Amino acid sequence: MTEIEQFEHINSLLLSYGEILTPLQKEVLTCYYSYNLSLSEIASERKVSRAAVDDALKKGINKLEEFEEKLKINEKSEKILKITAKIKQKSNNEDINKEIEEIERILTDGI
Repeated sequence: MTEIEQFEHINSLLLSYGEILTPLQKEVLTCYYSYNLSLSEIASERKVSRAAVDDALKKGINKLEEFEEKLKINEKSEKILKITAKIKQKSNNEDINKEIEEIERILTDGI
């Protein structure tokens, strides 16, 4: 996985499971992956050591991966989006396509 793909993956997990993290883990992951701040910048802003930020980052990532491994919300959403895209391609019915777009919007809300 490339660095960009890793950032996208973690951001996606953060959107799905971020509320389950501790406040510190959520803040550190958001600062690092969403705002592209360095560990040193985050540590300075929070007035903690760089090691504390690194620890929160690693633990947060592990928790996100664990949640996805067990719940598979993102995996299921991706499968549903692929299916809806296929249906939309095959359908000429405007009402059906609007409903499909609503499903897609719900699944990608915030992404």
